[in-house]
Amino acid sequence: MSRVNFTQIWSPDEEVTRLQSHIKTTLDPLLELPISDGVLQTNLSIATSDTAIDHKLGRQYEGFIITRLKSNSVIYESSSTNDTPDRTIILKASATATADIYFF
Repeated sequence: MSRVNFTQIWSPDEEVTRLQSHIKTTLDPLLELPISDGVLQTNLSIATSDTAIDHKLGRQYEGFIITRLKSNSVIYESSSTNDTPDRTIILKASATATADIYFF
């Protein structure tokens, strides 16, 4: 998913133009945050050994958030060398787990 942008539309009404300008000024800093450009992956199975996950960002990942964890487990990034950080992340779990993860 590519980052969403706010595009102003020309309007002959100055009030509309001013409102759009204020909206753009407010949204631009939020849309520049790394977390605003992410991909949610659901039902990922993470093992206790290195598990390579295709994060589907099309770029190197900056982080991840566990949005749903369906077992009592801790999921963390493996210390193993990742040769393809632009495509994958290597995760491990304290116990085999199924999770929904938001990559950004």
